[in-house]
Amino acid sequence: MLIPDPEIRYYKHFERARREHLLPEGSGEMVLQRPDAYYYDTLRNRMIAVKRVFVPGAERDVAVAYEIADNTTWLVTVFPLKEGQQRNRQESGRWVQYEPES
Repeated sequence: MLIPDPEIRYYKHFERARREHLLPEGSGEMVLQRPDAYYYDTLRNRMIAVKRVFVPGAERDVAVAYEIADNTTWLVTVFPLKEGQQRNRQESGRWVQYEPES
């Protein structure tokens, strides 16, 4: 697994999800670049960065799904996690925690 590259691009879905969840601009990059944890999603075959942040009305864990291709990091989607969702995905084996290579 690789650490996210400084060149970041976005799938159209990412911006739509960010607005839908009322997350401020730049929140995806902040989660990606300073996460509390990195995971590999075995169901979707994507990398996930998770960070606890303030979202409208609460402090929540926010997940950013991303891919790295041709030296570019592509942000796929972003979403606040429901209570217990991160733990459930780890316990089921869907999300496997890892430390990225530099």
